Amino acid sequence: MDAPHHQCQQQHPLPAYATLCLGLLFAVSLLSPGCRTTRSQTFSSERPQSHTWATDHFIVHSDDPLLPGDPLIQALQDVRNQLVSLLQLPAQRDLVHVYLFSDEASYRWYMQSTWRDLPPRRAYFVGTTRELAVYSFRGQHAAEDLRHEFSHGLLHASLQSVPLWLDEGLAEYFEISSSADTQLSPPHLQELTEARADGWNPGLYRLEQITDFRTLSQRDYAESWAWVHFLLHSTPESRQVLLDYLQTLATTRTPGKFLNKLEAAVPSWALDFENYTDQLIASAPFTASEPTAGQPPGTP
Repeated sequence: MDAPHHQCQQQHPLPAYATLCLGLLFAVSLLSPGCRTTRSQTFSSERPQSHTWATDHFIVHSDDPLLPGDPLIQALQDVRNQLVSLLQLPAQRDLVHVYLFSDEASYRWYMQSTWRDLPPRRAYFVGTTRELAVYSFRGQHAAEDLRHEFSHGLLHASLQSVPLWLDEGLAEYFEISSSADTQLSPPHLQELTEARADGWNPGLYRLEQITDFRTLSQRDYAESWAWVHFLLHSTPESRQVLLDYLQTLATTRTPGKFLNKLEAAVPSWALDFENYTDQLIASAPFTASEPTAGQPPGTP
């Protein structure tokens, strides 16, 4: 089995999805089931393979028939169209393989059998020297999970490297359906609202120093999402800095720090970001004391 080369996982609360990378695997105990069904079941350690849906950019593998108009395939196509168009990515070097299990039990059996050191999550992106693969199953959150993990796959299929904060910030951004209003994320907006109340001092310099996914907090994920939103939507200058940086990532694994490039192009970046996040927070349809629907789901 090839060694994985990319991994990221959110912390407190535990995320439903995660991405896998070299050197960051750690041993954890899988949750033991609270009950057993009386009906015996036999699960395969094989990935779904009975049916495939192939495009020039990704292949979906499933044990269930894949029909035209399948909403999950449409979600993948929508994410790719949106991501490539908005970020002006170069042509993909590699296909992204999506393995879609029929049910959660079969998915978890396979993941536990194959990636024994990983905690249970609803979806994973696993990149190896052999293939870029997304694993998930049909369920209530399948579209959301696939949009996130498939975004990771597309980025790594097109770029030489992706800094952790940017990788997660972009995946969080594109996880939201393209039909959503301006890609706003209520959970992240609530996190930023509470951060402001705590005296939060945003810092891209600090985020750029983080290379171990285990040190990322939920607030780090929210801030990474906010930086991506700011860069894409605040001014043409900030947007161009991001697009230029992505082009650099397509050709080198040592692109230098993004902050240096942002400071040179947008000297007022710090104040601009503070004002922009204030506007985002003001747009949130809740107060800091109110719970929001759609909080990041924990492990079932």
